[in-house]
Amino acid sequence: MKHLPTLFASASLLLTASAAAHAESADLLVEGSIVPGAACDVTIGGGPIDLGTITREMLNPEPSKPTSLDERRLKTLVDCTHPARFAFVVTEARGGDAALPEVFKMYDQDGVSSPGKLFLLFDAQSTMIDSAQGYPTGSNEGTTDLGNATWGPSTPFQENLPITNGRYAVGFVRNAGSTDAPGTIKNLRVDLLVRPKINPVNDLDFSGGIAFASDIGLEIRYF
Repeated sequence: MKHLPTLFASASLLLTASAAAHAESADLLVEGSIVPGAACDVTIGGGPIDLGTITREMLNPEPSKPTSLDERRLKTLVDCTHPARFAFVVTEARGGDAALPEVFKMYDQDGVSSPGKLFLLFDAQSTMIDSAQGYPTGSNEGTTDLGNATWGPSTPFQENLPITNGRYAVGFVRNAGSTDAPGTIKNLRVDLLVRPKINPVNDLDFSGGIAFASDIGLEIRYF
């Protein structure tokens, strides 16, 4: 059984001084949607996150190095009518790169060029399972047959769990360092960390402004 909220990220990269003079902003839009009849309600974030106006002067002066933007923290809530066993599978609509499994690319309007990327993580310290401390954990055999997959070890309290683009499922357990499969959960609270990164100046086209987006699905799978 599957349920698919969506996380949509969009931004504008203003690369010229004239473009920067306009009242434009770069927004990271995060929305959740609920499928009728789903076992659990899922909410992601509290609305648009304004990344501000990104000008050339704000990019890394070292032309061969990328520019990291401020991390965004999105409250992710799962509320189930009855305790349920579930995990998340996160994917970008255009797919991922097997060589870079933790990258969620942001694409230009042409859908081909990628001026930037996102890195997503679940924050262990914020993880709460039924009002008690919880810990993110990952499957070791991909995203199918999760009930028979091996899991973990789960993330220590001081660390964050990187999320892969469609390669592995992420669940939540009650102990750090655990290799247990996720158990049933009624209420989950966890912060989703979003780390945007703009490509090096040498890899960008400065002929005009760039609008780019990443369409990410956060799919909940019950098992």
